[in-house]
Amino acid sequence: MKNDFLNNFKHLDKSKKEKFVSQIFSNVADNYDLMNDIMSFGLHRSWKRKMISLMKINPSSVVLDLASGSGDLASLVKKKSNCNCIIYDANTDMLKKAKKKMEDGIFIAGKAENLPFKNNIFDYVVVAFGLRNFSDMNKALIEIRRVLKKGGVLLSLEFSDINSNILKKLFYFYGKFIPKYAGLLLNKKLAYEYLIESIKQFPDQIELSRKLKKNKFNNINVIDILDGLAAIHTSEK
Repeated sequence: MKNDFLNNFKHLDKSKKEKFVSQIFSNVADNYDLMNDIMSFGLHRSWKRKMISLMKINPSSVVLDLASGSGDLASLVKKKSNCNCIIYDANTDMLKKAKKKMEDGIFIAGKAENLPFKNNIFDYVVVAFGLRNFSDMNKALIEIRRVLKKGGVLLSLEFSDINSNILKKLFYFYGKFIPKYAGLLLNKKLAYEYLIESIKQFPDQIELSRKLKKNKFNNINVIDILDGLAAIHTSEK
């Protein structure tokens, strides 16, 4: 039953996907950072620092940390420059986790597909491991572009298509191992199964670039990390 559900996850009705994802992240909120460590061997922290290092921000910049999770990106943004950074996530349990990590900030709960902001107000929108969880990625990309200023930049970090066959096989084996052992250890087996399946079903570097172009983003660049295990996409309005 579980395998059928997850295998068909990509084709779920949007409202069902939204509800399922919300339940998953409410269930893992307390262990979210540990889960990211397990999924990436702890490397997600350096990947996020790499992405934030690409930003040219100053105290007057306005940044949206979309699908913020526990607030890792927002924390890095504030350390780089004490600018205006909004922490935005659909899951209130994750926002509570972010509030514990951040000394101050503007925290807003809401959907990526219906951003409650005026047009053309953000210099940057950053999102890490979030695009694949949106119930309607194209609609979310339309909204992201709408709220970006002209010349504003979207930076996204996701697990991606691995170029090395050896590394791909290792990650495939690891993906089989994680839900069975780490998931059982933390009593979060379904959550790990979902995360692995969502990575498999997510567009690769080329396909995501096409989606960005289709949604009228320009100057699209891809930075592969560890031979494509993860990838940073940068694109401009």
